[in-house]
This record gives sequence, C-alpha cells and structure tokens, in this order.
Amino acid sequence: MESVHVIAATVGFTSFGLLWLSVLGGVALRNGWGLTRLRQPVAYALHQGVALTGLTLGLVHGLAQLAVPNGTIAVVEVIIPFVDAHDPIGTGAGVLGLELVLAAAISIVIQRRLGFSRWRAVHTATYAGFFLISAHVLVSGSDIGPWWVWGTVYTLWLGTVALWFTTLPKRSLRAEGPTLVATGPAQINGNLRVDVDPVRCARFGFCEQEAPEVFSLQGDGRLDYTAAPPVTRLDDVIRAIEICPARAISVRHSSAGGPAPRTPPPPRRRWCGSAPVPTPSNPRPNWTSTARRGAGTAGPSTTRPSTATS
Repeated sequence: MESVHVIAATVGFTSFGLLWLSVLGGVALRNGWGLTRLRQPVAYALHQGVALTGLTLGLVHGLAQLAVPNGTIAVVEVIIPFVDAHDPIGTGAGVLGLELVLAAAISIVIQRRLGFSRWRAVHTATYAGFFLISAHVLVSGSDIGPWWVWGTVYTLWLGTVALWFTTLPKRSLRAEGPTLVATGPAQINGNLRVDVDPVRCARFGFCEQEAPEVFSLQGDGRLDYTAAPPVTRLDDVIRAIEICPARAISVRHSSAGGPAPRTPPPPRRRWCGSAPVPTPSNPRPNWTSTARRGAGTAGPSTTRPSTATS
C-alpha cells in the first residue's frame, strides 16, 4: 500500500510541475516571447510535449488511486467531479481540472474545424484547469504538510495567476460607426494600413482564421495579405492582432481622410533586410527573404492589391 501511495504522489507532483511549465509556455507563445531566439516549431513542439506529458501523468495519478488497497476512491469519483463522499472539494477540483486540460488537448486535433475563436475559448480553459489542479494539491495532497511544499505550490499558483492577468493582450483600437477611433488622443480617419513584420511572423495562420479577407497563408508557407483593407475590416484586423502569438501585425491609418481609392494600387513586395546583390556566379539572385530562421520554408510576407472601394 505504501509503495502505491509513493508512486501516486510522485506521479502527481511531477504532473503538477509539468502542467505549470506548459502554462508558462502557453503564456510565452501567446505573447511571442523568445520566438526570435527559439525556432517556432521547436517552441510549439516543446509546449505540446510538456503539456501532453503532464496530462498523461495526471491521468495515471488518478487511476493509481483506484489501485490503493482498501482505498476510498471509486471509478465514478475519478470521472464525475464532486461526488466523492470523503473529499468532494479536493478530489472534485482535481478531476474537473484534468478534464478541462483533456478537453483542450482534444481541441487541438479539431482546431481548424472549430475555428480559432472557439478553439481559443476552449484552450483558455487550461488556465482554469491548472488553478483547479493547484487547489486539489493543496486541499487533498497528503504529502503537502511541510511548509516548503505547500509554499512552493502556493508560489507557483499565485505567480501564474499574476502573470496571466498582467500579460493579457489589450484591445488597442475600436470602431465607432464609419470613423476609426484610437484609445489615445489621436483620431484615425481614412483607410487602414496593415503591416506584417516578416522577421517576427511565425506563420501560425491564426490571423487568416480571424480575418480571411485580409490574410491568407499560402501552401508554401508565405503569408499574403492586403496592405490597405477597407475600414469595415477593422474589427477583423484587430482580432488578428490580438491573437497573433508573435505580435507581428500592426495597423495604422494610411491617409488623413477622404474616400478610398477607386482603383487598387499595384502589389508591393516587402523584403526582410537588404536586397540580394548580384554576383558573377549568381547574376540573377532569387529575390526572396529568409524572414526569421525557423519559420519553415516560408519566404517574405507579400501584400495583395487593396480591395477597398469608394
């Protein structure tokens, strides 16, 4: 019985630590931290791997409770939260927290079918799941007695809450009728001007799901976007800015006022860094940008002609 308890406790604390790391990784990806130093596919794979390992160990911890001889946990109590007669709050918080994390993991498989807005709402539940799991450790953990154990759990829990709230993306623009208004003192009139930083852009494709009329991720990994979309696309562009993990998108006004152009301007290519210089061995260099290293085989972000009409 003692060996089963030790295994369950060890697995449980390891699961808690890995889930804490995955939450920190999610916050870092949401805010684009470290994407200039760490390749985006590597960062995303690490986040997923740590989260899935923590979730798996959490499920093992729950099932291990069923193997305790003369234990008080039944199968129904590790499936339905808050039905445990002996510890309804602590056990229920742990069960519900793991189920929320499990739902977020399943949502990754059907992310494109859900759409990013719905997927983000489901994925946000992982924060609530981590908070519930922290409460489970503090309430039901039989090995939480020493001050340095519960002090560490409290510190990680409260620190994560503070980090999450202080790094929430803030809405920088809003639309009021046909006029664009900034939250600062300056008013923005006229057409929008959308810019994408090819160095920061990680080609997640989230912007396309929020504003498909403005952004389009090509099959070869290049991001194609409309540089001067109409004012009616403001809300879509703002949502794309808010969900961009790399914070690579910006929007500003393109003129002081007046109607949008009747004819679309010619497409313009933007390059990351300086243009390639012809050499004797390569008299006609390929005018492409490496963008940021680690962004796959993606070339530079390119702009489409404006679709705005007067």
